[in-house]
Amino acid sequence: MTPELAEEKRALRRAMRDARDALETEQREALTVAAIERLAALPLVHDVGTGKVAGYAAFDGELSPAGALAYVRDRGGTVAYPRVYDTAPRLRFHALVGEGVRLRKGRFGISEPPETAPEVRPGEVAVMIVPGLAFDAAGHRLGFGGGYYDGVIDEARAGGAVVIGFAYDFQIVDRCPAGPDDRLVDLIVTDARVIQAGA
Repeated sequence: MTPELAEEKRALRRAMRDARDALETEQREALTVAAIERLAALPLVHDVGTGKVAGYAAFDGELSPAGALAYVRDRGGTVAYPRVYDTAPRLRFHALVGEGVRLRKGRFGISEPPETAPEVRPGEVAVMIVPGLAFDAAGHRLGFGGGYYDGVIDEARAGGAVVIGFAYDFQIVDRCPAGPDDRLVDLIVTDARVIQAGA
């Protein structure tokens, strides 16, 4: 990554964090409800049946997909959450199944499943919902800089998964800085719209 690209990413991360932090509680709740309704209404989520969906537990002001994930689970689907590891693959997904299996605070303070929960490979999921600090209409995604999701998106897509970026509408920018190692998403769902990447 060039120094110019790194600085561009840093600046956009700061701007988006500030914008998220500026949301009032009522505003955040209203936007979350609108985004979840839009996400759950997508046929690939609505009709997932007993399929597997990889989601995430919102952290540090991220838009939370919890309502849509609960909808999938209530309809018989399996929901898997990411867990960070020191060895490759550094991001692995585990299903919350069984009595008393719950998310707990893990590395970086992010809620994650226990290591003993059943692992779900990225290639097994029908849908992968990913957070981000910014997205653009081409499907570029700006994450937190660790490359965790970039390391699993290819495998998910190879297995037939649709990769969905989930964010507030103000996180959609004209151009998201991206390098050759940054992976695209297929769709972006916000509180205001659904964007087909690259359309």
